[in-house]
Amino acid sequence: MSEEADDSMASAQGQRESSEILLRQILNVLKQSTIAKKLLSLDDWNGFWDVYDQEAEEFDKSFVQKYASDLDNSLIFAGLFSAVNSAFLGAMLFNLSPVPSDTTNALLMMIYHQLNHTTFPGQVLSLPSWDGPLWITVWTQTLFVTS
Repeated sequence: MSEEADDSMASAQGQRESSEILLRQILNVLKQSTIAKKLLSLDDWNGFWDVYDQEAEEFDKSFVQKYASDLDNSLIFAGLFSAVNSAFLGAMLFNLSPVPSDTTNALLMMIYHQLNHTTFPGQVLSLPSWDGPLWITVWTQTLFVTS
């Protein structure tokens, strides 16, 4: 055999020996442990997994209880927030378009003036103009919609 093969075999042998030493140390710690002594009196692995299963179940139950109440609170907050936000959004929605009754009133005044020229003396009747919503209305509505 070549020298490189001998080196790799020696390296593999050294790794196995260090693994064995580590496993023996772990075994010694477990033998000194009070939990391991309880488990050794039972069927070794079954006892370990029974204890593990109990601990995991207790942890899972407490975890679910804790975060279930947190989730309930978050959902209540989200529901209330969306209801209040929708109310403000709906209340301000009419500010984004011209008021239709202003146009209707102006048209009725023009019709009435055509029928009776003595009404509205000296007043020039015209349709109201609308230049769009105020910038603050647009910004406020944008924030309401994005929230």
